[in-house]
Amino acid sequence: MDGYIVIDVSNYDYCLIQLNSGNVYLSSTIDSGVVEGVTDGNALTADNFFEVSATILNDNSISSVIGDKIGRLNVVGRYVKLYSPNVSLIDKVLVMLAKISTK
Repeated sequence: MDGYIVIDVSNYDYCLIQLNSGNVYLSSTIDSGVVEGVTDGNALTADNFFEVSATILNDNSISSVIGDKIGRLNVVGRYVKLYSPNVSLIDKVLVMLAKISTK
């Protein structure tokens, strides 16, 4: 069964994504799906996603797919979509959003 989650990552510098099993494909957008005069848009209405890549921290490789590893994704859009073609294979998805402190 297909499945996805969309995360609003605006105002963060990077996010860490960890899976214990299965795979997710990464994409991002700055299109909030805004309907002028009606809504500012949000993660539910976001549209026009494009593939992005993360640094796999286990081996320092670059990939648009995260498996049973930890990936670091620099924030390159307002929303990040984690998509899986087979949700039943995923046991747990952990996401940590981080802001780099300038102090």
